Amino acid sequence: MKQKKKSASDYMMMVLMGMLILGLGGFGITNFSGGGTTIASVGDRDITAEDYYRAMVQAIRTQEASGATDLTLGAMEAQGIPAQVRGQLIGTEAINNEADGLGLSVGDAEVVRMITESPAFQGVDGKFDRESYEFMLDQNGWNVSDFEQDVREESTRNILQSSVVVGVAPPAQLTDILTEWFGQRRSFRWAEFGRDSLTTEIGEPTEEDLVAFHEENAPLFTLPETKAITFAWLTPDMLLDQVEIDEEALRALYAERADEYVIPERRLVERLVFGTPEEASAAKAAIESGEKDFAAVVEERGLTLEDVDIGDVAEDDLGQAGAAVFGRDEPGLVGPYPTDFGPALFRMNGILQARETSFEQALPELRAELGRERARRLIEDMITDMDDRLAGGATVEDLATETAMELGSIDYFPGSQDGIAAYEGFREAATALTEKDFPEILSLDDGSIYAMRLDAVKPPSLQPLEDVRDAVIAGWTAEAERAALVAEAEAAKAEMEAGKTLVDVAGLGVQSAENVTRSGFIDGLDPAVSEAVFGMESEEVAVVKTVNGAVLIVLDGIAEADLEDPQVALFNRAMQQQAAQGLSSDLFNYYAQYLTATAGISINDAGVNAVHSQVFR
Repeated sequence: MKQKKKSASDYMMMVLMGMLILGLGGFGITNFSGGGTTIASVGDRDITAEDYYRAMVQAIRTQEASGATDLTLGAMEAQGIPAQVRGQLIGTEAINNEADGLGLSVGDAEVVRMITESPAFQGVDGKFDRESYEFMLDQNGWNVSDFEQDVREESTRNILQSSVVVGVAPPAQLTDILTEWFGQRRSFRWAEFGRDSLTTEIGEPTEEDLVAFHEENAPLFTLPETKAITFAWLTPDMLLDQVEIDEEALRALYAERADEYVIPERRLVERLVFGTPEEASAAKAAIESGEKDFAAVVEERGLTLEDVDIGDVAEDDLGQAGAAVFGRDEPGLVGPYPTDFGPALFRMNGILQARETSFEQALPELRAELGRERARRLIEDMITDMDDRLAGGATVEDLATETAMELGSIDYFPGSQDGIAAYEGFREAATALTEKDFPEILSLDDGSIYAMRLDAVKPPSLQPLEDVRDAVIAGWTAEAERAALVAEAEAAKAEMEAGKTLVDVAGLGVQSAENVTRSGFIDGLDPAVSEAVFGMESEEVAVVKTVNGAVLIVLDGIAEADLEDPQVALFNRAMQQQAAQGLSSDLFNYYAQYLTATAGISINDAGVNAVHSQVFR
């Protein structure tokens, strides 16, 4: 079934939500005091100061969302953002002006429908709520008449756009070329030159080799920016020795966990249900006589072994069949016995012996669990006192001296996992920590608490050669091996160009692939090989350097795209849709530019500056 295209009403629902969002995020439209000031005119249409204010607020929010920190007027103008906002408003009003000239508009009934069907204005019963509607508009600086006029104009512009771009289709040649490129197929053979096949002897690196490799590959041996953090922390395990637990509580927990410590014998069982006891008995007789095996009988019932497998079960789980199944000392068939589903045969496949952990054996685990639970409660009771100490001027070191907390330090960077950094909560807090932050008591998911202070931010630094000598030697050796493997592959290529075959130079290591497309994947083959293959000519021989060495390739043939391939057909449809959308967008943009150029524009600089003074104050 074809996917239904988004209707104008679907699009307008998005617009309605967008209109409401514009006034949020720390900027109140109601703060604007520009009255009815006009900042620009396009033909017979005016752009009000309120319109420009809203659009500038949204532009600032967009910059904030992208991570921008300098949101001053100077910074925004340096990027041309205010001019872009005015240009968008002018383009919109140029289209509105054209719609007015054509007498194009939507009726009141359509506006009412758009608004009443918007989820933003519906109550808990799913119906339009007039009070919620007016409240939301008021909170976002809109009055009802202005908002409804904006809805009407947006819908009208959508109709005008549809009429302009209707019937636009990309040239078939364009999508055909793209599809042929995407779906073209290559058949090739290759041989890998890896460490196991290396024949060149790699000597020991000299000191000069190591110094050069260390310098040339500095990023590999550079520590990231780190935060030197001092912290005091307290975990439940640190208090275990101080927690007293009576034997009664331990035995109660042992009884509560009896199903974990006392596990009865279980059996691995399959159950095959029949319509009548006679059918079940006949099937059992056929199996025991050797006429059929159990799997064949299962298949005759239209089932698979997975369907009849009921897993590991206790005797009580099997009803009347329990005693017979658990009475067997070795795998075999019993039954038939009645079940909720009908008479059934049971095949026992294995015995899981009973296991019992005595109270004494479980004691360390029980003591640790109860101890941690009580230690967590002790820690919770300490938090207020520790907060008060910090509020009174205590340092992280004071907490470690005056309380049960222990002092620690860490050079933290994203990706740290050692010590306290094993906690995700600590990593998140440490990542956000700045030198302006004061120590506070923070909790971790296992009941631990900590307070920390950022002492310094250390810039990225290259580790001295002596500190990473082993890693440098390993890196140099691996690079030397790769270079030697590439050289051996190049030598084999030269032999092929002199008349030898790939099998002659690579022996049994030759592999092949047929009709591989650009999106194809060959398990275990470096992606660089596929990329290289699609840059080769038929019968060409090439060497590709890979992560593990080199690959010698022979391109055997090139085939056109298979248009019946579902993936290729999907790509073709996607390209047609994308090209059509692009052409439609370009066409309407040119149309809007034409309307803007011919409508006549005037800018009120004083009005623009007045809005800027409100937005950037």
